[in-house]
Amino acid sequence: MKNRNFLKAAACGLALFGLLAGCSEEKKEGEKKGVVEQASDKVAHKVVEQIQQPLNKAHDSQALQNVQNQKMQDMVEQSGGEKPKE
Repeated sequence: MKNRNFLKAAACGLALFGLLAGCSEEKKEGEKKGVVEQASDKVAHKVVEQIQQPLNKAHDSQALQNVQNQKMQDMVEQSGGEKPKE
């Protein structure tokens, strides 16, 4: 299990390094990407998607929690109760 996590982390690190190294070089508009650059771009896009998915879920979850908290506050205010201290 640790070995698998290490391999994933190493692959992500290499992809990130390739992405950063590829972005640092200025390319001419007419120049096409090589096979290695195309493969590293695909890996980098997959890594970015895998990182963004949990972050997006966390943001959605936080937004849902905020809406629920606001509804509870509104219900308390409508019932004539006091606002909870934050």
